[in-house]
Amino acid sequence: MLDIGQSENTVFLQIQNSKKPEQIISIVLIDSTGEHFETRGLRDLFGIEEIWIERDDLLAYMEEYALLFSYLLETMSAAQDFNLPYAYMETFEYKGQKYSLTSRNGYRVLRRANGRG
Repeated sequence: MLDIGQSENTVFLQIQNSKKPEQIISIVLIDSTGEHFETRGLRDLFGIEEIWIERDDLLAYMEEYALLFSYLLETMSAAQDFNLPYAYMETFEYKGQKYSLTSRNGYRVLRRANGRG
């Protein structure tokens, strides 16, 4: 179990857009359950649903997910720059790994598919 102290929500990771450093999203551990992380900043920056991810999955593949969140942030920003709507894909592949982003309770649940693409 990850020991995160007594704060309500703990910022675990921050992702900064390399092309627009003012655009930062946070990956926050939600203490009410301690079982998942949520992004903070996607709704404010782009008007889209925040992403929810299981704690154990993020911890097991942290570097992979950090790169994925960076990629998502930069593609959302590029869409915004061109005044294009951004829409999540239910399933997608990034660097040979398959993922799903399904809608649930106002969030997008990010899951890593078993096996590589």
